[in-house]
Parts: sequence; structure tokens; C-alpha cells
Amino acid sequence: MKLPLLTNLSIKQKLTLMTLTSIIAGVVLIGIFFLFYERIQMSKQLANEVSVVRKVAQEKLKVALIFDDEITMQETANSLDFDGTVDRVCIYGDDLSLKAHSYPDSVDLPPCFSSPLDVDIGFVGGKYFFREDIYSEGDRVGTLLIQSNLSNVNQQIKGYSYIVLNTLAIVSAISFLVAMVLQRAVTTPLSNLARVAAQVAAQVAENSDYAVRASKMSNDELGQVVDAFNTMLSTIEQRNNELKAHKADLETTVQERTAELRAANQELEAFSFSVSHDLRSPLRAIDGFSQALLEDYGEQLDSTAQGYLDRVRLASQRMGILIDSMLRLSRVTRQEMTLSNANLSEICEEIVEELRERNPNRAMEITIQPEMSATCDVRLIRIALNNLLDNAWKYTRTKEPATIVVSCADGVYCVRDNGAGFDMRYADKLFGAFQRLHSNEEFEGTGVGLATVARVISRHNGEIWARSKVNEGASFFFTLP
Repeated sequence: MKLPLLTNLSIKQKLTLMTLTSIIAGVVLIGIFFLFYERIQMSKQLANEVSVVRKVAQEKLKVALIFDDEITMQETANSLDFDGTVDRVCIYGDDLSLKAHSYPDSVDLPPCFSSPLDVDIGFVGGKYFFREDIYSEGDRVGTLLIQSNLSNVNQQIKGYSYIVLNTLAIVSAISFLVAMVLQRAVTTPLSNLARVAAQVAAQVAENSDYAVRASKMSNDELGQVVDAFNTMLSTIEQRNNELKAHKADLETTVQERTAELRAANQELEAFSFSVSHDLRSPLRAIDGFSQALLEDYGEQLDSTAQGYLDRVRLASQRMGILIDSMLRLSRVTRQEMTLSNANLSEICEEIVEELRERNPNRAMEITIQPEMSATCDVRLIRIALNNLLDNAWKYTRTKEPATIVVSCADGVYCVRDNGAGFDMRYADKLFGAFQRLHSNEEFEGTGVGLATVARVISRHNGEIWARSKVNEGASFFFTLP
């Protein structure tokens, strides 16, 4: 349990306060117990004194009751108040009528009860009541009722209270002085530890120096804490030195890897340039000369030879498309990103409009959720959306009607179609380069489009996945954190 009053106190003050509180609480409890015990004992003593007084006067009072001697009864009643503790002595006859009482002329004393049976016996309302029947030869001749006060008891309890308070004050003063001396055995090592911790924090902030150590002043738990603290500093210092050494090695390794990466990028650029120019020229020559053969010497060639030339042209054209796809995938991977807030709905509408212009005879139902936006590289996201929509357009050409839906919910974007779909058992190949789940006879393609989409989403630190069933369409989901 947290005590708000102790939150801002130092350990020295807390220890002193705890010591004083414990001692004072002990003295107070002992004093209270002593007072209650004394009150009980003094009350018993009062009851015993009254009983003794009654025994002294019993025989004399018995004779007076037998002979109805009121003077003797009066004298006996007055004689029972020997120390001022008896307020009233009442003597009743055998018929319970009042015969005599102590000091009949005093107006300050309380009156006797009309019957001795009207009062409870014992300590009642700050008074002590004693009642006894007096017998002679087995017959009750009267009743004695004594009412005593507790003034002597209260006076002595008051005196004891002063003694307890004085003892408490003396013990508190001595305890405070002792606590001030003893708490140093605890607070001095802690203060030293706190000072060293602050010094370490300052040196670490300035120059990462962990060389300071705390002084061990005892072999108790505080000494163990100091040992553990020094061990921790030694471990941190060792780890810090190792970290500095690893950091230096890492910087050297990063510089080497950066140089290697720069060289690899230069080689990749050279390769891309070679692919873009050196490989395209032979392919264009193969396609061009094949076309020239068909146009100039087609009549001299039979149908088989013409078919071979058509295949040569298709193969060269397909290889050209593959080279273009490889270059696009390479550019997506290496292109620098520029992030901005983009309206994805407008980009999708522009792509769909381009698809409709290329295929004006297709009847398509395309739904694009309005006001979809994201922080992204607009050029790369346009490439990704273009590939996804182009795939949806391609794989729905056997459906009537064909539908495409672009939507966003809870930060997850989705491009859904009702096309050919695919078998989810081969979904792991979906986003690999040159991996295709349909043959060229069914649907043309290079197998690079979805790989390009995956690279774009990955560069945005997003995720992409798909759900599909054969002949029931496909849904592609992606995020852009």
C-alpha cells in the first residue's frame, strides 16, 4: 500500500519516523494495557474493602435489627464510610422498609432506594452497589445496601495516566536520539550508492564512462546491493567496450558492403542497358527478316515453312515482352520512392479508362469505391494497380457479365473479380517472377505482373495476399502502412 505522506521523505527521515512510530505505538499500547489492568484491580480492591467493612459491622447490625434499635443502626451506617468512598449506606428491615441510612441530615448525599431490590448489584453507572441480606437463626432480619463511588479509583488512574504520558515523552526523546545514530548505518551506504549512481549517469551522458564504483561499508543486504551494483557496472562497462568494438567492425563492414552494393548496382545498370539495347537489336532483326521472308518469298514457301517463320516471329516478340517485363521489375526494385498523399480511386478510374479504350467491345461492370487514399509513391502504386486491374480484366474475358470491384475497408485494399480464379494450393507461387498458374493457350502473360505488384507493396512495408477458387474469381488484398 502506497502512503502519500512518505513519498517525498528521504530514507533517513523514513527510518527515523518508522523507529519512533514503532516505539511510541509500543509504549502507548503498554500504557493502555497497564491502565485497564490497574482499573480492574482497583475496582476489585474496592469491592473487597466494602465486603470487609460489611463483615465488621454485620454482628452489631444484626442485633440492632432484631431489637429494632434505630440509634445503633444509624451509628453503624455512619461508621461504614471510613475513607470517603461510600456515598450512602441504607439499612432495611425484614419487610424491606427503610430503617436507617448514613448521615440523615446531609442534603448532598443521594437518597436511598425505596426498596433494596430496585437496584442492580455491582458496577453500574460509575458507582458500585453492594447488597446483602442479614440472617439470625435462619430468618432474614434485614438487608444492607452500600453505594460506593469510584473517586479514588479515578484519581489513581489519572495519576497513572500522567506517569504513562511522562514515560512516553521520555522514551520518545531517547528513541529519537538513538534512531538518529542508528539510521546512519543504513542511510550512509544508500547515500553513497545514490551518489555513485548519479555520478555514473552524468559520466555516461558525457562520455559513456562506467569506471566509477560504489564503496562497500557492510556485509549485510546493503553490502550485497553494493556488490551487485558494482558487478552490474562492470558488466555494462565490458558490454559497452565490446559494443564499441563491434560498432567499429560494423562500420567497416557496412562500408565494404556499401561499396560492393554500389559495384553490383553499377553492374546491374550495365546489364539492364545491355538487355535493353544489345538484346533488343537481334530480336528486332529476327522478327524483321522473318516478316520480310514471308512478304517477299511467301509464295515460294509451303505452308509448313510459313508456319515455322510465324513461330519464329511469335517467339522473338514474346522474348521482347519478357525483356521489357524484366526491366520494369528491375526498375521497380531500384527506383527511389517519393511519398505523398494519393487518391487511389482516381488512379483506378484512369487505368480502367485506358483498358476500355484498348478493348472497346468488352462489356464490363466495374465498381470503384470513391475517395480511397493512401500515403505512397504514386508512380509505383500506379504500376501495382495497373497490373492488378489488367489481370482482373484479362482473367474475366470468359465471363458474362464480367465484374471488377475495387474497395477498401479498415486500411485493407482489395481488387476482386469473378474471373477464372486459381487453385489455392499453388498460391505460394503466385507472386514469384515468371511463375504462372495458367498456360499461354488459356491466358497470355509473362508471370512478372504479380511479382512486380508484390515488390511495390513490399517497398511500402505493406503486405499482399490473395483468396480464390477455380472458376469463381479471385480477390487480391494489400495494405499500405
